[in-house]
Amino acid sequence: MSGVAARFGAQARAYDSVARVQRVVADRLAARVEGVPRRVLEVGCGTGYLGGVLAARFAGAELVLSDIAAPMLVEAEARLGARARYVVMDGEAPDERLGKFDLIISSLAFQWFADLPGALARLRGMLAPHGRLLFATLGRGSFAAWREAHAALGLACGLHEYPGVEEFPWPAGARGALEENMIAEDLADGLVFARDLKRLGAGQPRVGYQPLARGALKDVLARFERGMRVEYHILFGTLGAE
Repeated sequence: MSGVAARFGAQARAYDSVARVQRVVADRLAARVEGVPRRVLEVGCGTGYLGGVLAARFAGAELVLSDIAAPMLVEAEARLGARARYVVMDGEAPDERLGKFDLIISSLAFQWFADLPGALARLRGMLAPHGRLLFATLGRGSFAAWREAHAALGLACGLHEYPGVEEFPWPAGARGALEENMIAEDLADGLVFARDLKRLGAGQPRVGYQPLARGALKDVLARFERGMRVEYHILFGTLGAE
């Protein structure tokens, strides 16, 4: 995950300027929190937007914000100050010394995990009795137009593959609940989409992908000269304590 940390860390200051859909997803995830948690851990907090929503809603809760990229935590602390505790942590290998939590929450971080079932199992083990793990992650239908443009030209696409509901990789012996949302964003062209991914820190292609030659990339971008509708297939998940 060191490459992920470096990419997101490098874009920490630019992230909020392009994180439009990310804020929508965070708001919808926060709306799914039930009850009043006393201890909250956020995995992959980024610049602290979701943390700020939770801090305002649960004024008495102890809030621990974690991210693999230290520069993101600098931005989060600038947003929330002393309201939260900030921890550099790889969500795939969570620090059990942090104790148990009534709520563990993560918005658009799990798609970067190499071992999602293992990470879910480990995070689940950090839930207090009756605690809940809530998350939002990318699903199989994300960025369909970009993928289809590559396929129409006979070109390989560098985007990562994401799971659908039926094949979602729950940990062994546990199965939570999933709800699907489609969120669309209209952009001026394909170049804006590619640049936004980079500024989000999400521009790293899948393993084994060979970047397109300049001419091939121009052919892909030409298909979006009159605009591009980007669809985010969001899986909202819930997993209870053991």
